[in-house]
Amino acid sequence: MRVSDSRFKQLNYIGISEDDLALLKSKQVQFAEITDQVVDELYERITGEPELLELINANSTIERLKETQRWYFRSMTDGELDDAFFDKRLYIGKVHSRIGLTTNWYLGTYILYLDLATRHLKRVDPDDWVRSVHALSKMFNLDSQIVLEAYEEDEKAKIEKLVESRQNMLAKVSSVVQELSSMMVQLNASSNLVASNASHTASVQENSNEKVRELAGSIDEIGQLGTAMREISDQTHLIGLNAALEAARAGEAGLGFEVVANEIRKLATSSKQSLLTIQGKLKEIRSALDEVKHGSEETVKFSREQAASSQELSSFVNMIDTVAADLNGLLEEEVVH
Repeated sequence: MRVSDSRFKQLNYIGISEDDLALLKSKQVQFAEITDQVVDELYERITGEPELLELINANSTIERLKETQRWYFRSMTDGELDDAFFDKRLYIGKVHSRIGLTTNWYLGTYILYLDLATRHLKRVDPDDWVRSVHALSKMFNLDSQIVLEAYEEDEKAKIEKLVESRQNMLAKVSSVVQELSSMMVQLNASSNLVASNASHTASVQENSNEKVRELAGSIDEIGQLGTAMREISDQTHLIGLNAALEAARAGEAGLGFEVVANEIRKLATSSKQSLLTIQGKLKEIRSALDEVKHGSEETVKFSREQAASSQELSSFVNMIDTVAADLNGLLEEEVVH
């Protein structure tokens, strides 16, 4: 046995000695005689399991595996244990871990292997089969330990890779969350500003609308005054007309009064024309004010809707910000764990 101190300690604990190796080496002929039968029967049992057969077909062939198994069984009688022996077993264990062969199948196969080997050793070596089986069981036990060691190393490497991948994912998610949080702050500020501006605009428009209504009321009052003045003008014109008639009847005595009556009529006519012009302008102004009022009402409505939408957007932003904060908290917990 040419192995490291740790391996020697392992062999000593199992009970594998130089005598065991020497005994197995002395049984090379018997092992060679039963190798084909043991391997054939072993794979007859293995291929009877659909899961194992699927693994074989996906990664190798039965004939190649049988050839490897023949070598393995005969290697039990080499009579040597060194670092190369352990390296070879570790490699085999890692291969089985990589292809997905679980330990229950692998370790269970050792029991089946030992049972088959015992039956055939009884046949070819009836006088000394017990010692051979005892030594072989120790070697199988050693192999199972090495395989488990390989599985452990391989699974540990897988776990470390998964952990590293998970950490990278968490780092990326954390970065995205931070960017999202920053964007949410900016968007929230923008939506609040838009809402504030929209509310201010609506207030200004409502104030302007109120002023327009007051102005329209004043125009209505002016229009009413204009109507009253028109009536006065009509009455004045009528009075002037009557005065002219009376002056004509008076003859020479009414000439001066006729001049005054004519001036009154001219003034009434001029006043009436001016009032008609004023009323026309007032109608135009009223029409323009109605358009302004309608536009102002539409602006108020739009501004209120914009303010409401901005408030809804702000609420949505706050909700996303809360979710981002919760997600960031979960990420921090994952990092701690």
